[in-house]
Amino acid sequence: MTYPVISLKPSYNSVIRGCPGLPDTLPRIECQLRVRSNDSLPFKLVKIEIILKTIEIYFNKNLYSSNNNPFTPFNRPADTPSGNSDANNKSIIVHYKKNIVLSRPTHGKDDLIGIDIPLTIGLPDDIKETNYNPKFGKAQTFLDCTVFYTNATEVSSNKKRNFLYPINVERYTYLPSPSYFRPINRLNITSPDQKFLINYSIENPCVSMNNDTLKLSISIRLNPFPNNALASSLNDLDVPTPTLFSTKKKFMSKLKLKTISMQVHECLEILKNQSEFSSAQTLNVLQTSIRQVDQTISMNPMLFQFNLKIFTRDKFLQNVAPSDPSCPETNLLINKIDDIPLQYHGSITTIGQYFNVSHSLSIKFKFNKSLKNFEINHPLVISFWSTGQLPLLENLILQERQTAKFAKKFYKNFGLIKSGSNTNTSSNCLEYPSLPPIIYNFNDTETNNRFNILYLQKDASRTDPSKLKRVPVIQ
Repeated sequence: MTYPVISLKPSYNSVIRGCPGLPDTLPRIECQLRVRSNDSLPFKLVKIEIILKTIEIYFNKNLYSSNNNPFTPFNRPADTPSGNSDANNKSIIVHYKKNIVLSRPTHGKDDLIGIDIPLTIGLPDDIKETNYNPKFGKAQTFLDCTVFYTNATEVSSNKKRNFLYPINVERYTYLPSPSYFRPINRLNITSPDQKFLINYSIENPCVSMNNDTLKLSISIRLNPFPNNALASSLNDLDVPTPTLFSTKKKFMSKLKLKTISMQVHECLEILKNQSEFSSAQTLNVLQTSIRQVDQTISMNPMLFQFNLKIFTRDKFLQNVAPSDPSCPETNLLINKIDDIPLQYHGSITTIGQYFNVSHSLSIKFKFNKSLKNFEINHPLVISFWSTGQLPLLENLILQERQTAKFAKKFYKNFGLIKSGSNTNTSSNCLEYPSLPPIIYNFNDTETNNRFNILYLQKDASRTDPSKLKRVPVIQ
């Protein structure tokens, strides 16, 4: 049975050209769509449908199967056991859709054995980065190609063959560069009861893959001017605040800091409507560090240094453990787990159309019973890129910007690059002109020589495919 075989050939080492997230580099997909006959016999091409889509899924904790395993959209039935569809936890965003039809068959025939179509698809500025989070969900981008065809030797209805190709989207917006993420210094933060002043600094607010240790410095001391601060409520105006310059041991013993605890949170924000995210957020604690202090706070600042390890790497990619006299255990790595390659983080900062995954640092101060505990939150960014890759990335961005200038001149010969908007989303997407395809006709001498196709001479004219048989050629 003759049928078309679909494949993609990247124009360069990667299917994606440019840097997604940086519009001046013209982020786009450049590849060649190849449709070839499986047995070198002809078929009639009706049309080719090409769709570029992003699938965003968050794992709903209320959806469980009979064996208490959570449903995921790639390994579950279409409906839940109760019969209700769980489409609310899945969003499909179509970035590009096009139907390709041959308007003028060459040599007066529409029988062919193959066609190569150059594809250039612009990526929107807000396309979601490919990511898998075992707690919250995952986001993937696919190039979906469907070929509609009929057999050349018999009259039949349209048949179709589908080809789904995953696109690995890596955004260049969160680079752990000092020019983008400078060290943070927050000074003279007043506690809610106006009794303390806190200073803290974060050396690396953007945590990267190889540099996943958060470096933090904290200092706390008494507030020398508590009465100058604004009262937190109207009732506080009538309550006198005791002076902090008192030297009584009884009063000073109450000003004792018990512990300082650090927590790195990842937060899931679900889109409630087209322009607003839900206020109900799902938090997951990535790392916790608690330091026992038990010291009395005075006018002299108390300094604390923290090195908080976040462990963003996948367990299969962590450094080799030290030598052990016991027998080593071998972990077999398969290509993919749940359609996600193994090299991805467990948690990275991402922004998308359907849900966001953000990160923050929580600093909690716990005092003795006579004082109020309070908490300070600061946003963090976990980047896919490492600091060692920064020189290479900066050179890559410069090269892609230069390549984008030549690309504009090239596509100008076939028509200008137009700026269009996606009807499904509010994002802007560039439309590139179509490039001419390469058609391989049946019983064409040049095509047969190029692909080393030989037929048995059952039919002298070699025009009836049913009387032809291909001879395999070993090169």
